[in-house]
Amino acid sequence: MPLNATKFNTSWLQKVDTDGTPVNRWLKQGAKPSSFVCTLCKSGDLYCGNKGWQSIECHMNNKKHRDNLKLIKENSTFIVQTEPNHTQAEPGYASSNNSMITLAPETKNINFSDHVTRAETLWTMNAARQGYSYLSCDESDDLFRRMFPDSQIAQEFKMERTKLSYVVSHGLGPFFHRNLVEDIKQCERFVLCFDEQKNYQNNKQLDIFLKYWSMKNQGVVTRYYKSVLLGHAPAHVIRDSIVNSFRTDGIDIKRLLMIGRDNPNVNKTVEKLIDQELKKVGGELLKVGSCHIHVIHNAFKSGTTTSHWDVQDFCIDLWSWFHISPARKEDFVKLAEALNEAVEKNILYFVCTRWVLPAQWEILNEYFLVYLPENAKAQIKSNKKYNSIKSYLSSNVSRTRLLFISYLCRVVFDKFLTFFQKNSPMIHLLYEELSNLYRIVLLSFLTSEYVGNKQGNDLLLIDPKLSEKQLNDKQIRIGEEARKSLTLLSKDEKEEFFRDVRNIFQSIAFYLKSNLPLNNLFLRDLKIFGPSYRSDPESIDAIIRIGRFVPGLLSSNEIDLLSNEWLMYSTEMIDDSWIIKRKYKGLQEQEHIEYHEIDYYWNKVLSIVVVNGHPKYPTLSKLVKNILIMSHGNADVERGFSINGNILTEERSLLSEKSINGLRTISDGVQFLGSGSVHKVPTNIDMLRAVQKSAALYKEEAMKMKALALAQQQENEQLQHMETEKRKLSEQEQEQMLKYKKLQSEHKIAQLLLDEGNQRIENSLKKGDLADLHAAYALNKSGIKKLKVIDEEMTKIMKEISAIQQKRAQAEREPPKKKRKLTVEPVLTRNEHIYGN
Repeated sequence: MPLNATKFNTSWLQKVDTDGTPVNRWLKQGAKPSSFVCTLCKSGDLYCGNKGWQSIECHMNNKKHRDNLKLIKENSTFIVQTEPNHTQAEPGYASSNNSMITLAPETKNINFSDHVTRAETLWTMNAARQGYSYLSCDESDDLFRRMFPDSQIAQEFKMERTKLSYVVSHGLGPFFHRNLVEDIKQCERFVLCFDEQKNYQNNKQLDIFLKYWSMKNQGVVTRYYKSVLLGHAPAHVIRDSIVNSFRTDGIDIKRLLMIGRDNPNVNKTVEKLIDQELKKVGGELLKVGSCHIHVIHNAFKSGTTTSHWDVQDFCIDLWSWFHISPARKEDFVKLAEALNEAVEKNILYFVCTRWVLPAQWEILNEYFLVYLPENAKAQIKSNKKYNSIKSYLSSNVSRTRLLFISYLCRVVFDKFLTFFQKNSPMIHLLYEELSNLYRIVLLSFLTSEYVGNKQGNDLLLIDPKLSEKQLNDKQIRIGEEARKSLTLLSKDEKEEFFRDVRNIFQSIAFYLKSNLPLNNLFLRDLKIFGPSYRSDPESIDAIIRIGRFVPGLLSSNEIDLLSNEWLMYSTEMIDDSWIIKRKYKGLQEQEHIEYHEIDYYWNKVLSIVVVNGHPKYPTLSKLVKNILIMSHGNADVERGFSINGNILTEERSLLSEKSINGLRTISDGVQFLGSGSVHKVPTNIDMLRAVQKSAALYKEEAMKMKALALAQQQENEQLQHMETEKRKLSEQEQEQMLKYKKLQSEHKIAQLLLDEGNQRIENSLKKGDLADLHAAYALNKSGIKKLKVIDEEMTKIMKEISAIQQKRAQAEREPPKKKRKLTVEPVLTRNEHIYGN
């Protein structure tokens, strides 16, 4: 045995194999320090002294081992029996135990009721994955009993609409969500991707996705996290929805690496607000701009709208013509078949950032210019849409324009967009591909001498409008079909066409120049993570710059270690099988190579261990795993909208937010754990228990909802009673005030009578008129008596007003009870439409 042979490391027992199965179920240390035993294959001692963990990986990937593991997963459970090894160990080597795996039938760990639950669980996952409505599953029980009369499980199977609803919202949905949250908590950092769209409920639906390095899958994954239904959706509301969701699930927002968002002018404020939240806890977002796929789309839009060619209007008219009439579409298809031409299944609605152009010009000509005038004269008579389409198709200029736009889509833009629509990690390729795209655009209308061999930010020095650097009409790239079509144009039409083409190219170039991140050196440096760049002399400086640039990821000491680890990696012996997935020959015997995804390659590299079994590249591992999760576009969220459209159809517009989240989460879980196939998803006992408990959780929530509704009704009645009392007090106060004002008038009159009596007494005394004196005295006495009565009445009224005002003040001071919010969301909103049919 070599002196420096790698010894078996017990930390390997914490790893998982490529299927996510913990290796400690079958991996044991052998009789010698540099050997291991596979109890599943009953292999005896296998040597790992040369390659360490890689030797174990080779064993776990061989066909016999994988077949044995599959058999155990599908049909049985592990029972590991460990027996002491009584053979004499060699001096200097540790003794070991012999472990043997036997197969135990599932029925020992899972009873009949659990088997029934598993069948119901699989059906629920299938219904969610395929977008079946709850109502459509109402008779599935009877159907399965009829299909499988000899199956006891089918006889006990129950899954009508109500049960399916609460299993989705209270059982499997939360189970898969917990599964995701647990996986997220094991990663170093994660990326947030989000977008909003209007759904069939006329709500704004915020979809949130998380991208991270999964410990379960040992690679980069993008998972659906949740949806939030909004009315108004300003930036602070979106921020609060995201932050509160993380807080509820116990996800530390400080571990958020970056935000993947759509086009440059949307959701910038959201990114700013979340960055502020991060800074409160000592974190900071990594900012590399918005979705670059949107930038490319908008560049194309900028060019096509500059030309004023009305291509968009023609394509929309064409779509509308067939969309409103299935008969027209059938006639068009039959005509194409008669001409032995293939025809698109559907002509999609055209927008200036979706490049679906009708490429079947000849068939369209035949249909609109020959077939319809001969067979549908009444239909096209005075039809403005037909006349518009006819005018466009009859024009050679229009045909040439359309052929050029089609060339622009196919040759210049489609390759980039198709490439970056993938959900695999591609951030290391982004800068170079953006640079190549911009370079292709420039070379389409500028001289190659002017563009030269410039790449990256050097391309930003080029002025697209320099007239002396423009290609002439024969050299400018417009596509072969468009150039052939030029023969049908007049001299003036050709001149106008080429003038427009140059304007289109220049507009695209200026938009790309203003919005592409070609001066972002960080993105440029990321290319070193490609296998072909590991020995690049400049890569050592680049890896240091990258380590410094990511906020809060690496300490100064780790950056120092990073350079040493990169130097070791640059001289590492890399197995070609880590890079090349397979080689094959095409139809014409040409050689093709299919490569592994970049995270597969790096997972292999980062699994290399040193003699003591510790990882060889711990610091590099920390950086690589958090670079590869960076978002290169928002395609994952856009794909989520399509999935949502299959689930939340127009007929299911009354689904609750909890049901929507349950359906989407289950669909994502099936994709993650079963590669999109329900039968491949492992149904463990925790999943079955979650399904079995869903009924109790649903009933508990329904009772809480009922109690909350009753409490809210009582509060509303109490508030209504208080408002009624306030209104009565106000009316009483106004009534008393009117009485008081009336008494004030009477008091004034009485005071005048008293004053008059006093004056008459004074005059009578001066004159000595005793008769008048007596009359005046009587008048005075009457006035005093009346004033006394009025004063007493006014005092009484004032006391009553004061009491009323005190009651009112007390009622006003009493804080109004806030309207109780139904914090427990109902699964079923209306009995007859709950399940969305």
